[in-house]
Amino acid sequence: MDGDRLVPRDSATYREFTRLYHVAQGLRPTAVDRWNRDLYATDTGRWGGFDPKTGSIRLSEERALQWLTGETTDKSPRRQAQALASVLHESTHAGMETDAPAEPNSVRSSHSLGLIEGFAEVRTFEDFDAFASRAGYPGLSLGDTQYPGAYAAVDNLLDQAAGPRVTRDMLIDQGTRGPGTMHFDQLADAVVRNRLAEVVPDRTKDRTAVRAALIQTMKHDQWPTMHKRSAAAGDLAAEDIRRSLNAKVDEIRHHYQANPAQPFPAESPNAEAERVALDGLPPPTAETRVAGPMADLSANSQMRFLNGQAPAAQATRHAPSLGDGARGRTGGQVATPSRATGPTRPARD
Repeated sequence: MDGDRLVPRDSATYREFTRLYHVAQGLRPTAVDRWNRDLYATDTGRWGGFDPKTGSIRLSEERALQWLTGETTDKSPRRQAQALASVLHESTHAGMETDAPAEPNSVRSSHSLGLIEGFAEVRTFEDFDAFASRAGYPGLSLGDTQYPGAYAAVDNLLDQAAGPRVTRDMLIDQGTRGPGTMHFDQLADAVVRNRLAEVVPDRTKDRTAVRAALIQTMKHDQWPTMHKRSAAAGDLAAEDIRRSLNAKVDEIRHHYQANPAQPFPAESPNAEAERVALDGLPPPTAETRVAGPMADLSANSQMRFLNGQAPAAQATRHAPSLGDGARGRTGGQVATPSRATGPTRPARD
């Protein structure tokens, strides 16, 4: 990309980023590390981005890299906080796989892209204080989210799914491990364990089917563009999901009261994986072109999704690319995190 500069590995900037990257990953360790150790300084209008195809990370020279000084500065603490948040956000993307093509409840459509970005931003805000303190940048407060709509929707949905058996923090741990296309299934599993544990038989076929049914209620039609929407739009979508989810939970209860031996009827979101399993074929891979759950994407866009990249129509220079881990300016109204229990944070510079 024009304007990108490879940061020398023997430079102080590179060493500080690497240190911060390892601190970020140490907060919630995963089995995956996709960063290829190439760090680029960029002059684009976004804070940063992770390229899942090459494994490289890019951070804005002006917005991020210059503020990674190794200690808190009084010059512009809000900018420094956003720079640290960009490291945490990109490390979240680098620490998990995107796709799970062999899983029947993998949502391999553009719905997952909005959820992946929203989740990475929620994790960033959830862990920021601990990250900044452990990294040697105490006293910083994080301001506005870069994805207000996706942040609000995911934040609300996490609270809907959380409960005594699977807590919000457990869900964030699971989400950090990924894969990204399994975020919906992780949320659905939490709903089953927290609200339907005594209702749904502890049989794989039943639990998989029930989770598939719950996933369908969460696949709101605004997810593919949630990264561009306002916090209010994200909250409205989450409340739509709440109504559908509650109705489906009631439906599942009634089904098993009347038919305890019959799995709940549901359509798998990844019908291709289900089909090859029934036919005894090898499981699909990330390169497999599939129909069904990805029928809403063109063949070219489909492969871009599987690589974690944005469709070509969205790959503009100055806008964050959906699914590539970018933190940058969005088209939606910027708002502070919406959780009522969370701290009130100052606005971003």
